[in-house]
Amino acid sequence: MGTAACETMAGSEPGTSTRGPRRPSIWPGVLAALAIGSVAVSGPLFSLARSGTTSAATSSDYALKMITLASGAQVAARWNPCQQAITYQVNVRALAKARRKPMRKQVQAAVAKLAAVDGMVYRYAGTTSFVPQQQTLADQPAEIVVAVVPASATDLDAGEKAVGSGGVLWASWSSSKGEGAAVVRGYVILDPRGMADLKTGFGKGRTQGNVILHELGHATGLEHVPVPTQEMNPILSPLTPNGYASGDRAGLKRVGISAGCLTVSSSVSIADDS
Repeated sequence: MGTAACETMAGSEPGTSTRGPRRPSIWPGVLAALAIGSVAVSGPLFSLARSGTTSAATSSDYALKMITLASGAQVAARWNPCQQAITYQVNVRALAKARRKPMRKQVQAAVAKLAAVDGMVYRYAGTTSFVPQQQTLADQPAEIVVAVVPASATDLDAGEKAVGSGGVLWASWSSSKGEGAAVVRGYVILDPRGMADLKTGFGKGRTQGNVILHELGHATGLEHVPVPTQEMNPILSPLTPNGYASGDRAGLKRVGISAGCLTVSSSVSIADDS
């Protein structure tokens, strides 16, 4: 299961737009938190244990990252489906030139599969050299960054046996006008060497496409499940399905467009200035 780390962050003057964020501004008193999850090909899952500000809401086949608000109420960590679009960029600079375009196309295909299930609008914003780090996620050039980089390049690595990791950064707020939370950033880290050992493309079992889909699930608020026939199981195996299975799909609908719009506090500026 993903774990969480919390910090209070200060930003510039807040705006009021609920369109796709480029750089969220978070005022004092607004809590920003990070959730991390990963997938391993075999062996135990290595996780980053920091604090216990989140939990998971589960059914038999899916689990959602839950955020505990100031009142004690819990809500699912999710993007605002009524923002204009969720932008994403891909960092493939650690790969040999001949492998960069195929990997980028594979990521784009995976995002399209995700969108087909959760109903959200994702907009490809090109390539980047940005590498997600715990302290710089709010400065990402896009709302989601997919980076194919070695573990040594980031402090978001989930362990030596992990092929990939993914997670979300969210902001929660509380005032006399109410409380709530919204995801403002997401990330996916893919280990180049681990990915090279897997079959390219999509399909059942140990494929690169399944790793990308799994980590994108974390970047949209899903947690691990113990069922090996679901995409969000943390172990990549011959039982891993060809894409999102029934439980994964049910979970993605709980955090997707069918979950309804979020009224984001003006304390969190998520104007789309792209």
